[in-house]
This record gives sequence, C-alpha cells and structure tokens, in this order.
Amino acid sequence: MHKLLCSTGTLLGRPNGRNFYLLPEFEKKLCCDGLELMFYDSWYDQADALLHVLQSVSLPIAVLHAEKNICKGLVSDCAEEKELAFSQFRFNCRFAKSIGAEKMVFHLWDGYMNDEKINTAITLLPRLKQCADEQNVLLTVENIVCAENDPFTYLQRIHELHPDIAFTYDTKMAAFHFQDDCLYSPEAAPLLPAIRHFHINDYQGGYKEWQRFKTLHPGDGQVDFNKLFSFIKQTDYKGDFTCEATSFDASGQVDFDKLNHTLHTIRKYIREENASYGP
Repeated sequence: MHKLLCSTGTLLGRPNGRNFYLLPEFEKKLCCDGLELMFYDSWYDQADALLHVLQSVSLPIAVLHAEKNICKGLVSDCAEEKELAFSQFRFNCRFAKSIGAEKMVFHLWDGYMNDEKINTAITLLPRLKQCADEQNVLLTVENIVCAENDPFTYLQRIHELHPDIAFTYDTKMAAFHFQDDCLYSPEAAPLLPAIRHFHINDYQGGYKEWQRFKTLHPGDGQVDFNKLFSFIKQTDYKGDFTCEATSFDASGQVDFDKLNHTLHTIRKYIREENASYGP
C-alpha cells in the first residue's frame, strides 16, 4: 500500500531557523504515515544532535532528501571541492541508513547548471549508485528544473545511459517547464517503471518564471492533480507520495490546518476515493 509522507521542508525553513528541535512537537500534529527528512547544508556539524532528536520522533522517516548543494561540488573543476562533495554524498547515504530511510532523493543538478555540467554529473551516477547501494538505500534522481534543456529530456538521457537509476517525480518541477503532460506521453512509457517516488506540490506561473518559483499547496496552482492521480492508478506504480508544500509563514509559524487538509486530500486520492483540488 502507498504511504503518505510529509516533507520536513514543509515545516522547517529559514524563518524558523531550520530548527530540527521542533520536529518532535511538530510531527505530533501531522496526519500522515511518515516523514521525508530534508537535510540542510548547515546540519553537517550538528548531525549527532539531529540523530538524537530524530530518535524521539515517532513517525518513521522513510526517505532522506539529500543536501541540495552536493551536485555543484561533484562537477567542480577543483579537485578538493569534488572530493568534498563525494564525501558529503557518502555521508548522506550513511545518514539515510542510520535513520531507517529506504530511499534518498537527490538533486543531480541545480537550476543554473549548463548542459555540459549536467552531462558530467550524469556520468557519475554509477559511482553514486554504488555508494547508496552499499548502505541499502535506493538512490532516486529528481526532475529538477534547469537553465538549459528541460528535466524530462535529462531523465530520458539518464534512463538511456543508466537504465538501473530510479527517479523521484516532482509535480512542481514539471509544471515550471510546462511539462505536466510529458508524463502521459508515449515517450515517457519507458521511464514509468523507474519512477519510484512522487513529490506532490503545485506551481502557479508562466514558463520558467523564476520569480514565482514558490512551492505551493496542491490546488493553489495550475497542476491538474485529478488527471495525475487518475493516470497513476492506471500504471503499476507501487511507491509512496510526499507532500512537499511550504506551510510556514514569514515568521516561521506553521499552518497545520492547511497542511493537514492537503494531506487528507492526497490520502483520498491514494485510496481512490473521490477527491478534487481547486474550485
């Protein structure tokens, strides 16, 4: 049965200092099956304290979202930066195992890397997958937005070169490039078995409109979730879903009512009950 997870990124951000000591209090207010832990670059030096806090969290942590900036170092021309990035990646793999996470979401590129750098990153996937496999963690590459080409093209390229690599499909990332319907196309059919995780969030804006690149709650944007979940039901998808919609305000206060409403609606979709986002 599919699990409904909530990303800790919906709860912790710069306004509340990414304070992981809040997690034991916050998780008690969530109506979900588990968590996806968003690991921040400021947490490496606090990893022992973080691990201690997570031991008091009752919800299982099924997925680790690896620190997002590792990809920059992996393709750096500086040998020291590259080695540090590989070290950080290995750390994320070990940390995932230590908290019981079976999957790891990874940004193989960022939104500003050029095509040459992304192609370089793609060549590193066998080594990265081996690191994750050694910890019994499933590495999944996310369809991150990009400055050149588009995420769907890169997923196709990865699958052609490394068919054993799994993917996390993020609805906002696809919508940002107006690629929502790519998932339903014949060209996507070979990729579908490789999609092992979904991030559910929304986008409201134009094509690659960076100033509107905010992670919205489903129903607050333009993604057709009725179509998405209807399509998923027709596939052999057996993975889980993570709600990844920012739920804290500028003061760091979390709107648990809205977040739980979103979680409830996603759960209805998963259970194939009547559900709908939007008016």
